[in-house]
Amino acid sequence: MKTRLFLASWLLLAAGAVYAAENPWVGTWKLDPAQSHLAGDTFTYSKGPGSLLHFSDGVVAYDFGTDGKAYKSAYDRTTTWTQTGPNSWDSVTTRNGKVLGKAQRTLSADMKTLTVHYTGTRPDGAPFDDQDVYTRITAGAGLLGTWKSVKVGATGGPQTFVISSPAPGVLHYEVPDLQAHTEGAADGTDHPLAGGNTPEGMTISFKFVTPTQIKYVIKVNDKEDSEGVQTLATDARSYTDVGWSAGKENEKQTAVFVRQ
Repeated sequence: MKTRLFLASWLLLAAGAVYAAENPWVGTWKLDPAQSHLAGDTFTYSKGPGSLLHFSDGVVAYDFGTDGKAYKSAYDRTTTWTQTGPNSWDSVTTRNGKVLGKAQRTLSADMKTLTVHYTGTRPDGAPFDDQDVYTRITAGAGLLGTWKSVKVGATGGPQTFVISSPAPGVLHYEVPDLQAHTEGAADGTDHPLAGGNTPEGMTISFKFVTPTQIKYVIKVNDKEDSEGVQTLATDARSYTDVGWSAGKENEKQTAVFVRQ
């Protein structure tokens, strides 16, 4: 769900934390959308208090109205929804008054498909324009019900990131697209994430399972948000990141990154 669009980038950052002075993880990596499978997550709209609706994806939950008023949404974000037709809604997500992205939601005539068109500008100034498609998996009227993604765009997330080693046992990560960064050792310790549109209180820990496999955990204000495992290819020319939201290991997404 793109309410968490600007969080997803940090699922990529653990990949370089290796102690060797020369290692196959350090370098510049770029997302390969053709080899990736980013769909499969689910979320639910249900009735909230009064006339409000309730959103939950199992990790993030909040109430909102479609009345053009601003409501607190995921983490430090605020979202304003406006109904534009019987089966269409526009929304704008902001952080501290700054617009992070806009979305146009359209429900199909048979109420079985929800299409979401996301637009905005990444922190590096480049525009993003994605379209996600969800299919209904439980009964419900209008937006109400549980939805599962079957198609997910990728331009709003990181396209390239760079890993370097400023000192023995320390790795520094830069995500140029999102103007974000983190630094630390692969000892399972939580390291702060900063820059760009990173939510306040976001951290990542990463630890080796094997020399070519790393497990990571992302938290926001000490609450687990997501986790996953990254595996380096035998030829070290690419790696696969298999990640999932906390408590939803049955809804894994796979991203493939290729060395530049």
